[in-house]
Amino acid sequence: MRSTRGCATAEWRRNDFSMEVLAAQTSTSKVPVAIPAGQMCTTRREPTMLESNSYWARRMQRRRFLGTLGWGATAAAIAIACGGGKKEEARATAPAGASPAAGAQTAPAGAAQQIVRGGTLTVAMARDATTFDPTRNQDVYGSTVLALVAEQLFEIDKDVNTVGRVVEKSENPEPNIYVWTLRRGIKFQDGSDLTAEAVKFNLERHITDPKSVRNQDVRDVTSVETPDQYTVRLTLKGPFAPFLNKVAGASSAGTLLSPAAVQRLGENLQRDLTNAGAGAFKFKEWQRDTQIAVERNETYWKKDPTGGQLPYLDRIVLKIFPDENVRLTNLKTGDADMLQANPPPKDVADLKKDTNLVIMETPDLGWQFITLNTEKEPFNHPAARRAFSYAIDRAQLVKTVLFDATAKPQDTPIPDTIPWAYDNDPNAHPYLKRDVAKAKQELQAAGKPSGFKFTAQVSNASPVLQQTAELIKDQIKEIGLDMEIQPIEFGTLVQNANQGNYQAAIIGWSGGTDPDDNLYSLFYTKAGFNLSKYSNPEFDRLLDQGRATLDRNGRATIYKQAQRILMQDQPFIILWQNKRIFVARKNVQNMPTTFNGYWAARDWDRIWKTR
Repeated sequence: MRSTRGCATAEWRRNDFSMEVLAAQTSTSKVPVAIPAGQMCTTRREPTMLESNSYWARRMQRRRFLGTLGWGATAAAIAIACGGGKKEEARATAPAGASPAAGAQTAPAGAAQQIVRGGTLTVAMARDATTFDPTRNQDVYGSTVLALVAEQLFEIDKDVNTVGRVVEKSENPEPNIYVWTLRRGIKFQDGSDLTAEAVKFNLERHITDPKSVRNQDVRDVTSVETPDQYTVRLTLKGPFAPFLNKVAGASSAGTLLSPAAVQRLGENLQRDLTNAGAGAFKFKEWQRDTQIAVERNETYWKKDPTGGQLPYLDRIVLKIFPDENVRLTNLKTGDADMLQANPPPKDVADLKKDTNLVIMETPDLGWQFITLNTEKEPFNHPAARRAFSYAIDRAQLVKTVLFDATAKPQDTPIPDTIPWAYDNDPNAHPYLKRDVAKAKQELQAAGKPSGFKFTAQVSNASPVLQQTAELIKDQIKEIGLDMEIQPIEFGTLVQNANQGNYQAAIIGWSGGTDPDDNLYSLFYTKAGFNLSKYSNPEFDRLLDQGRATLDRNGRATIYKQAQRILMQDQPFIILWQNKRIFVARKNVQNMPTTFNGYWAARDWDRIWKTR
C-alpha cells in the first residue's frame, strides 16, 4: 500500500504518502542519500521453483546475462496525440532532491529552454484504479487521478514539508484549534465556487462516515465552522500533532470535490469525476483495464513562476500495463513518455546508459511487506510470526530479485527517510540478518517445532513479487515452513486483505512523511488499513500519546518504543525499503521527483514536452 502517507498498488498508500495499496509495484531505485491489461506481448518467463530445483543458484550465475533481456518483446503502438502550441522561455534545472543517474541526459545548468504548450503525455501505469471516491480510495492509481483532477487543502513541498495549497493561511491559536483562510477565486469544474462550505462538506464526508478509510484521520474533529465564505475553523478533541499532514494527501480527507458534483454522481463517483474537481486537469474517460484520460482545465487557478497559466499539457493518458516488461517496451519504443513505476530491476543498469531517456533517482518512503492475518492459524501466535521473519534472508532478496538496484533490506515500518523518528540502534533491527537458530526457537515457543503450512497471496501481474515469493518459499523450507503461493488478480488481493480472507499476503506500502502515517494507519486497533487485524493496547496507548505530543523529540522517543513492540509482535514482515527511479523519454521536461502525490503526480501540471 505505497501515499506519501501510505496506499496500495502492490503497495498500499495512506494518502499520497499514505496507505494506498501498493501490492503490485515493487521495483524502486538506486540512490545517493538525500534526498491494464494493455497490449499483449510475448515476454520471457522465469522458471518456477517446481520446474528447477537449482533455479536460484542458476539465477545468481545468470544475473548479468538477464540484464540484456526484458525488451525483446514487442507491443502494438499506442498513438500519442501532439498538438502545436505556444513557446515560452524557461530555465531547465534538475528537480530538487533528485540525483541524475549516471549517463542520464539532463539540460545544462541554467540553460534557457522554450516551454512548449500543448500535446499529450502518455504515462505507463502499473495497475488500474479501483475507485475515485476519496472515502473509499486505497490505491495509488485512483489517487493519481485525484491528484490531477481534484484539489487539496495542503500539499507536500520539495523539502517534504506540509504547506498550504487551497489553504492560503493556517493558524493554530490553541493546540486543538485550526483556522484556515482559503484562496479566493478557485472554481470547481462545474462552475461552482470553492468555498468554506465546500471544504466543510468534504471533511464531513469522512468525519461522519465510520466506514471512510480516512475516518481515523479526522474523527477527533468535534466541529467544523465556517465564519465566512473563505474561513474554516476546526476544533479537535485535543492536540493532534500530525493533523495537517493527515489532510495533505491527494486522496486524503483534505481532497476537495464539488459538493454538487458529489451529490449528482452518487455511487458513480467511484468511477466518474466529470466536472467534480478543481485541479489542473478535467476527467475525460476511464476505459477499464486499458486507460484513464484527463484533459487540461482551462480555468485552473495555479500559475508558473513567470505568471504563465498552468498546466502546460493538453492531455494526460494513463495507459495500464500490469506487466513491467510491457511498460518498459512501450517507453523504449516511444509509445509511452514516462513510467509511473520503477523499471524492472534487471534493466536498471542498461537504462542508465540509454541516451534517449532521462533517469532520476531518489530514496523512497515506501516499503514491501508480508501482512500476516493475526486472527487465523498459523499466524495467530506471535512466535510463529517471528519464526517466519527470522527465516527470511532480506539481503538475498534484494540482491537476487532486485539486482541490488531498487531497494535495500529493511525490517521496521519507519524508514531512514524519516530520520528524526528512525531508530539507529542495531538492536532495534533484529530481523535484518537471517537467523535460522532463532527461527527454530520461535517455532518451539509457538508449539510448532516441526513447522507448518500456509498460503501466501501475491499479485499475478508482478514478476518481481512472484519471484520474491518463490525465493522466500525456498528460504523458509529450512525451518520446516511450507508456503503455497497463490497468484491472484490485484483487485481481489486488496479485497481479500481488507476482509481478512487470507493467511499471508505480499503487498507494498507507499509510506508517509510522518511516522503516524505508517504506524497508526496500519497497526492501531481497527484502523482503516489494519490488514493484519492486529491489536495491542500498549501499542495503541503509545500511538495516542504520539498524536497528542507536539514536541518532535518527544514523539520520536514514543515511536521508537512503539516499534520495539511491533518487532516483538511482527504482524507485518517488512522486507525492504524501496527506492524510486523516475524514467522518461528525454523530450519530457520538468519531470518532478517530489513526494507531492504518488510519483509526484500533483506536480505534473508543470511537465511539458519538446517536439
